[in-house]
Amino acid sequence: MFSLWVTLEITPEGREEFLEAIAINARASVRDEEGCYRFDVIELGVGTNRFALYEVYRDEAAFELEHKKARHYFDYRDVSSRVVVPGSQANVSGELFKTFTWAE
Repeated sequence: MFSLWVTLEITPEGREEFLEAIAINARASVRDEEGCYRFDVIELGVGTNRFALYEVYRDEAAFELEHKKARHYFDYRDVSSRVVVPGSQANVSGELFKTFTWAE
């Protein structure tokens, strides 16, 4: 499986627009993309306007050929171009090694 960890900061005035856009993108990704298994949105400290996205896909092709071509992705990118603090976004990707759960 392919995983992606994205961190970014949102402008204070863009917070609500970002939260709406990322919720639509995340829901549509797991609902409509066969290869998207997980899409978490994490606020890194209450009220900081810093967020992380954790996404898991069947493989890198599912990310590149399904997710990055989906209408909801382009809609989110349009919003993010206005509300993400320039230079604040960092993307790290890789193969998912192992998932541990509370039951293990």
